[in-house]
Amino acid sequence: MSTSTFMDKEDTGAAKMFPGHPWFHMDGQCLGARARAVGTTALEQGALCPMPTDLLTLPKAAGAEVRRLLRWRPQRSAGPQASANPFLPPDQRLVLGAWGPAHTLLLNKYPIRPGHLLLITNGDQPQSGWLSSQDWQAAAALLERQDGLLFFNSGPGAGASQPHRHLQLLPRLPARPCFPWESWINQPDGVYPWRLRKTALPKRDGDLAATMDRLYGQHLASLGLGSAKEHGEPQGAYNLLITADWFITVPRRREEHQGVNINALGFAGMVLVTDRTNPAWLAAGGDVFSVLQAVGEEPSVTLRQRIPDSVVPPAC
Repeated sequence: MSTSTFMDKEDTGAAKMFPGHPWFHMDGQCLGARARAVGTTALEQGALCPMPTDLLTLPKAAGAEVRRLLRWRPQRSAGPQASANPFLPPDQRLVLGAWGPAHTLLLNKYPIRPGHLLLITNGDQPQSGWLSSQDWQAAAALLERQDGLLFFNSGPGAGASQPHRHLQLLPRLPARPCFPWESWINQPDGVYPWRLRKTALPKRDGDLAATMDRLYGQHLASLGLGSAKEHGEPQGAYNLLITADWFITVPRRREEHQGVNINALGFAGMVLVTDRTNPAWLAAGGDVFSVLQAVGEEPSVTLRQRIPDSVVPPAC
């Protein structure tokens, strides 16, 4: 199997059956095997650099998984190469293959968890711009084939580390929740201590890409972030969290609080602390909800009693 495409000679029949859908020859089992094979080789070659962490036990984590980064990832040197785009071109040792006509699927070079996938645009599209119908076609094809959490950080204010457009997917690991707050987020009547929009996704009986594209526009407009017809780019930072069941948009006020940088995974209950994190915040118990409330927006309604016991915010 080539690094430039998932298709092999035995897959051509499926491709002929669905000429308008270049991903239909690939199933989740084959995708997972490809990711493992590429990851094994990339690790041996030094292209894949998993980040070592310690799991912390914090009394105010509210059920979140808080990890301390033990070694900061290498910083690029100053000078002309400092602003180089790592996705143009991507490191071929990390590439799983082409994912449709406009995207490439590859492994995250610095994963905290194994199998972390990046879906990047082949052209130089901005992370802060509007996601396109092609982006949603590629994202839907990935989510339909790989169970997990698809997420997006709209720019630096939402925790994005690269300005080149990329969506990300954390695959579900065997015999464990996909993310710590999965059961809470899956509750249809869940209420959250930060502002968001949450809509149920249909059970694979329609065009998932078109549905996500529509919800994306509706969510951003309803949150005051503008529309693609009227604005050149979204009018504020936001995160997207998408599972097989839910499409969630979280508007952002700032990137970090207490020295804790938050991206979309923070709102799924996954928080990373570093040597930049305020030691006093950690010593006080690591109040995760206070950080998320500070970087997110105030909810229109606060009903703390409806938050599950396993996800209990600190008393106000």
